[in-house]
Amino acid sequence: MKSIWVYIKKKDLLGSLPIFTNNNMSSKNTTPSKVKEEGKEWLLYGLEDSRSRLIEYVAENDVSDPDSMKNTDLDGYNNPKVKKIDRRATDDMYLSGKWEILVLPEKVDDVWSEIKNMIDENKIWGAQVTTKWIREKKGSKKHIIRVYTPNYLDERDVMRVGTLLKDRCEIQKNICYKPDIYNILQVYSKEGDEMKLPKEIRYEL
Repeated sequence: MKSIWVYIKKKDLLGSLPIFTNNNMSSKNTTPSKVKEEGKEWLLYGLEDSRSRLIEYVAENDVSDPDSMKNTDLDGYNNPKVKKIDRRATDDMYLSGKWEILVLPEKVDDVWSEIKNMIDENKIWGAQVTTKWIREKKGSKKHIIRVYTPNYLDERDVMRVGTLLKDRCEIQKNICYKPDIYNILQVYSKEGDEMKLPKEIRYEL
């Protein structure tokens, strides 16, 4: 049984909220390297109570309110296809996105612990990490960690979070950021190339 993502639209929230099903579990008292239970693919942190946390995160980190962006010109890419996607995102309020990093099994618990600390400090909204079970099932050499921001058009906040990740988790390689609207519209490598994007990546650091 595969993980299912359901996106809901709420006018009082920034961005789409990922609703995680029973293939995922809370990460309060466990670490990714120890989860071997069949069917448990991801550990979550900060996303379980995302609505209440989001309001606080937005206020404390001065994140742009998407409601104020609906009738404004969208800067950034000149490509009309990209602007069309951005307009769709603001109209439907699908503005969340994530930094994605790959971490070796022997380092994943330490990196995940530091990310949880940053979430507790309200410097990061929320994150998820693959478990040992799904990593081994897929034959992957590394764990995937996704760190979410609520508004991908707020480049200042996106880059702030990315810089925090690299500095505090001691990440040397480049990391990439992808808006969730790209997944919803199935914008992957081929489509990204056509839009003159580096695959489906929006930001890189």
